[in-house]
Amino acid sequence: MPEEITSQDLKERLALIETMIAEGRKQTQSWGWTFLLWGIAYYVAIAWASWGSSISLIGSHQLAWPVTMIAAVILTIAIGSRKRGHPATTKVGHAIGSVWMALGISLLLVLPALSISQRIDAHTFVAVVAAFLGCANGTSGFILRWKVQIASAAVWWIASVAACFGTDAQLMAVFLAAIFLCQILFGIYAMSLDARRRRPQGEVHA
Repeated sequence: MPEEITSQDLKERLALIETMIAEGRKQTQSWGWTFLLWGIAYYVAIAWASWGSSISLIGSHQLAWPVTMIAAVILTIAIGSRKRGHPATTKVGHAIGSVWMALGISLLLVLPALSISQRIDAHTFVAVVAAFLGCANGTSGFILRWKVQIASAAVWWIASVAACFGTDAQLMAVFLAAIFLCQILFGIYAMSLDARRRRPQGEVHA
């Protein structure tokens, strides 16, 4: 009897874990718009910083990254606070949210400081940013067992390593491609899954 009870308890706990992971993935999908928003913000910051200079991610416009990042934070908070119908946050969802909050604070502190101080070159700048984003996506993807997000993390990690080599033009191409794949495309993908899930009898398997 004790073995049967233990076996049943184990099954129930595994089922609970699977349910929590599924709910965490749904909550991440419901925030897919933030990936898209920040992807656009990165493009805006790069375009602003590069304006009038030969391919440079920092450029002469030192306010590009600070202003753009702060604006993105304000928009994220404003849009997030207006969203309705959020499901109750699970422990997994809270853990994932904490990871991204820590990333946001880190980038909000590091990006403006690097841009204003200009004590770092473009290659190191991209390597640091890509490593941060790879870490956050990897942590989230591993917790949620979400292969697509793990792949997104892999792209960021590859971009981080690639940023240490090559020319400025190659650096720009790598960074822009990573933003497109891991922010724009991933954001649209997550939003589409969330939209399909919210439709009546719309089941999504990803």
